[in-house]
Amino acid sequence: MRNEGRLLAHDTTPERLKLIEQNCARLGVTCVQTVLPSALDAQPSTTFDRILIDAPCSNTGVMRRRVDLRWRIRPKEIGRLRAAQLELLRQAASLLKRGGLLVYSTCSLEPEENSDVVNEFLGGHADFGLERSHELLPFVQSVDGTYVARMVRGG
Repeated sequence: MRNEGRLLAHDTTPERLKLIEQNCARLGVTCVQTVLPSALDAQPSTTFDRILIDAPCSNTGVMRRRVDLRWRIRPKEIGRLRAAQLELLRQAASLLKRGGLLVYSTCSLEPEENSDVVNEFLGGHADFGLERSHELLPFVQSVDGTYVARMVRGG
């Protein structure tokens, strides 16, 4: 973006927003504004050209680096995360302009958090279409596992 335009970083955790502010200052990035949910809710008419959701997930894609996850992940947790992921997509849909791009990303390998979530979202939002999706697999590409889907809101 070359410090042009406006980038809004939204998170529910003030500590994470503080890290974003510190990194932006260190890198000389001045077009970023951090916002807690209450501040974003106070601007109901605001819409965006592009939205990136880096969704909270089970982190199964980084399990090779975080071995402790093997004993912490439970089916109930996947269900809770899935509900949160769908809610984030629904909220983003209401904030995206016609013709805008919505990117959904996780560091999970679980279809329940990835393609299943995207397909359920698209099933309830006929004005959105999937442009493409991609999954990186640690045991194939020797990288952390991730999933990303790029959707466009019809004009």
